Amino acid sequence: MKKIVIILTVFLVVFVSCDDDNKNTLEITQGIMGLVKYGEGDCMPEIDESKRIYKNYNGFLYFIVKSDLEELGNGDFEKLKAKSIKTKVTDGKFKVELPIGVFLAMPTDVYLFSDYNTLEVKKGIVLKKNFSFWKCTSY
Repeated sequence: MKKIVIILTVFLVVFVSCDDDNKNTLEITQGIMGLVKYGEGDCMPEIDESKRIYKNYNGFLYFIVKSDLEELGNGDFEKLKAKSIKTKVTDGKFKVELPIGVFLAMPTDVYLFSDYNTLEVKKGIVLKKNFSFWKCTSY
């Protein structure tokens, strides 16, 4: 019986630690957590903000080092995004450990470089910030 309990305990520890969906339940000591809303629609003419419909986002949220993006020039944004820190967002919820620095948060298919999606991570601080991203389907 003791061997079964030990084997079951080891299995549960390995299973839980390998499951990406459990990232949002893990504690972080430095980084950001919050809720991401997402919507898309016509931007010509632009839809009034009060009439936009947002839903909880499901996908990946990228944290791109701001200085790297500023220095990119005509470089490859997709390569920069690929080497950035990303986290899975499920039903809008996310939580991610980040190093000290200034980042731009962007979902998979929205490019936005503004103060709205800029965040500064400081030592030992977990920011709580929500985002709403709108993807224009036409201009």
